[in-house]
Amino acid sequence: MIPSPAVPETHWEWHARFTETAQLLGGWFSQDMPDEFPDHEAAVSEYAATTPHVVARLVGELHESLVLSLDEADYALAAAELGMEVAPPEPLSFEAWLRSIA
Repeated sequence: MIPSPAVPETHWEWHARFTETAQLLGGWFSQDMPDEFPDHEAAVSEYAATTPHVVARLVGELHESLVLSLDEADYALAAAELGMEVAPPEPLSFEAWLRSIA
């Protein structure tokens, strides 16, 4: 099934469409992330090392989210809806950081 090209509007729509992205952002980038990992790169590396069977799905979802062509405020809202509780690493914007991990 091909997802609608429309931007998700609710918390549930974001999670239904970007399931693995929600796992990464909510599981590895909660408010505890700075206590658990030295930096964002270490958290992404840990995710990839512990969930290699879903990395391709995540990459696909990240690319799908990037073609929504959101503005920065909407990327920040999307990241929050998907569970991210920390800012992206400086000096990257949410969009630039998502592109870098994709």
